[in-house]
Amino acid sequence: MMRASHATAGAPTPVQFEVRPSNFDDRQAIYDVLMRSEVFGRADAECVDAMFLETWQSPPREDSYRWLSCWHDGRMIGFACYGPESLTDRTWDLFWICVSSEARGRGAGQALIAAAESQARQAGGRLMVIYTSSTPKYAPARRLYERAGFARVAVVPDYYAEGDDLNIYWKRL
Repeated sequence: MMRASHATAGAPTPVQFEVRPSNFDDRQAIYDVLMRSEVFGRADAECVDAMFLETWQSPPREDSYRWLSCWHDGRMIGFACYGPESLTDRTWDLFWICVSSEARGRGAGQALIAAAESQARQAGGRLMVIYTSSTPKYAPARRLYERAGFARVAVVPDYYAEGDDLNIYWKRL
């Protein structure tokens, strides 16, 4: 468990977050965070839910998904799903990161990325990769990754759809 604080512009005191490994009881809260994000839709939430269920319904493997939850005032405000990439030498992926719209811009995303990086590093990870969309609604996520020290190393045109490129970000751990 990590505790983080982040001073918000105009706020008299720092916002306190608790980032901890998720447990099965966090399933509904993760779904709710996705639906409150104003970025992801029902299909995304159902994909994440299937990944989440796979984590607890399958025997753990070396490349199993890992989950972190970010809490503030007793409420989940964000989560991250990350893990080692199969068939690579200690490469980790940040598969999903999401912060509810009402909590965005307060440091929860940075806290989740830092915790995922720390866990990957402790497990011997040597680098982390993030795939994301080029559309305007993902611009805040791309800025988050860049502020966290990730570099955009590739663009695959029209990957998700016509006019929606895949942006690949990379960081050495």
